[in-house]
Amino acid sequence: MGRDEFFGTDDQRAVLRRGRGMASLLGQDRRYTYYGRTVGLAGPEDGGIEQLAALATVQGNAAYGTVRLNEAEAIKMSLSARGFVPVHYDKWEGNRSAIAAARRVVETVSLPEDLTMLRLDASTSDGHLTSLADMALGCGVLPLCGEVLRGLLRPALCLVAIDRTSKVVSCAASSAYAHEDHPKHGRQAWWGMLATDPARRGQRLSLVLGAHALLEMEARFQFGNFMTGVEPGNAPSESICARMGLSRGDFAIVGCTDPRALAAGRMTR
Repeated sequence: MGRDEFFGTDDQRAVLRRGRGMASLLGQDRRYTYYGRTVGLAGPEDGGIEQLAALATVQGNAAYGTVRLNEAEAIKMSLSARGFVPVHYDKWEGNRSAIAAARRVVETVSLPEDLTMLRLDASTSDGHLTSLADMALGCGVLPLCGEVLRGLLRPALCLVAIDRTSKVVSCAASSAYAHEDHPKHGRQAWWGMLATDPARRGQRLSLVLGAHALLEMEARFQFGNFMTGVEPGNAPSESICARMGLSRGDFAIVGCTDPRALAAGRMTR
């Protein structure tokens, strides 16, 4: 499966490794989603609750990418009844508005002079990837698997800001989410993994990197539609999504964790 680059606790690394294996098995089936953590289903119409539960049992985590808000509570209750820990995220989405907003950010906001932006690829040093993982995990954000971060597995990219000591102080990522032939979500990219070293917060690093990530996904892979999940009430994340031209609609992302695989009850914040 290529590079064995998985990060986090022992439990998190094991879940990411199983997710990568499931992606190899199911990646050609358009019902399934994968963006570098675990395989899920694009929505309930692509597989019933038993199928989602089976994915979570095998991997330790799985999610529906698009659930109508009025159906989310019933799905969460059903998952709880099966012994899983459900997680609900508001789904924020944007297309032309996101691209326009990203362009405005890039035109008006720059990284501080002591920082350099780097896109990860096959030649990126292990040290830079380890620095990225340490910083992101310290912020409670679980990095995607290394093959996705490096853009080796699917249309995807990860941008980092590096200081003069080669330390990663901020990051943002984007990846294809659903199968390219999925009738509803095939041309929609996941966007996120925004994290910044606490010592550098207030400098709008995530905003700048996030904007560049959106524009590079459009330029390199022709994605013009983006989505991300935000936990309800997470005001900082909601603010940056709004600044980036994404809006909260009538859909949620509903995931679940097997507590036997992840004692913390969730993959990432």
